[in-house]
Amino acid sequence: MNQISPDYERVARIFKALGHPTRLGILAKILSEEFCVTDLHEHLERSQANISQHLAVLRDRGLAIPERRGNKVCYRLADERLSQIIDLAAEIAEAVK
Repeated sequence: MNQISPDYERVARIFKALGHPTRLGILAKILSEEFCVTDLHEHLERSQANISQHLAVLRDRGLAIPERRGNKVCYRLADERLSQIIDLAAEIAEAVK
């Protein structure tokens, strides 16, 4: 039987990117609609520099896609399936309290 071997290092990098509350908050915001950095920093009550650092990680892992809008940079989710991962992780966290 030919078994496809996942790239566990890449998967681990994605989970590491998802492993920070601020990054999860960012993804939760961009699940439903596109957000610009200035809007994210207001919604998440973090500095713009802090949000930008977390967005760099999400962008580097291919989880968030930036789009320039004049002098603003807005982000959208790279893959809608991320919402399923986040929802499932929240369910597991609730179950293992």
